Amino acid sequence: MFITAALIALTSLGLGSDAQSCPCGYRDSNGAVWRESFVSDFTSSYTTAINNWNVQTWGGQRGSYFMQNTAANVYPYNSGVGLKTSAYTGGGTIKVAEIDSKKQNILYGSFRIRATVPSTPGVCFGFFTYQSDTQEADIEILTSDSEYYRTAHYTNQPGLLNGNTDPQAAKTLVLPAGTDFTAFGEHRFDWTPGTTKFYYNNALQTTIAQNAPTQPSTLILNVWSSGDPGWTKGPPTADAVSTVQYIKVRKITIL
Repeated sequence: MFITAALIALTSLGLGSDAQSCPCGYRDSNGAVWRESFVSDFTSSYTTAINNWNVQTWGGQRGSYFMQNTAANVYPYNSGVGLKTSAYTGGGTIKVAEIDSKKQNILYGSFRIRATVPSTPGVCFGFFTYQSDTQEADIEILTSDSEYYRTAHYTNQPGLLNGNTDPQAAKTLVLPAGTDFTAFGEHRFDWTPGTTKFYYNNALQTTIAQNAPTQPSTLILNVWSSGDPGWTKGPPTADAVSTVQYIKVRKITIL
């Protein structure tokens, strides 16, 4: 993207009055230079917004169940895009939803999604960058958690050390009273060299340096269940739908 176009796109995101021009893009008040961005605004045009994404149709065996990504489970919904894990009706297959960014070389950036999290028990809402199981930064919300509507799992993978949770790489936080992920809110993580910072509605929740990814990655959003009693639980007995209004990606270079 030419710098002029990048500056126009970044200005449209409402980054504020602290913008300063420089030879390589836009410098924010923290010294980060934002060189490229893309925005998927599903409230404006579903057809245009979904063009930034590959709707997944892969499937695989997960324990006792076969998890099948289904194109029909990604669809215009409530003036946005819906991602659905279908109510399990038997037969061993759980129908789930995932979209992956068409850009697969994202190295560092700020990733923001305004969405609702399902209230149906037995699914995971995931928003993360992925290159491999050891190159991944993610936000996950499990609807079977007792306070799922305000409990977030923030991780730089791998989140385990010798079979146990690595507290330096994986943090489970219960956000303050009044937080409600089932209402629209902005989930965000800023991935920079050596660290990942996690936010909700612009409030910093935690910073994780352990296992910070270093490789170009794909951005992924999914709503899924494997029936695993140790993680997603389920599968859900009713449809579990997340509604997404926008996803904003800002790719950066740190000077």
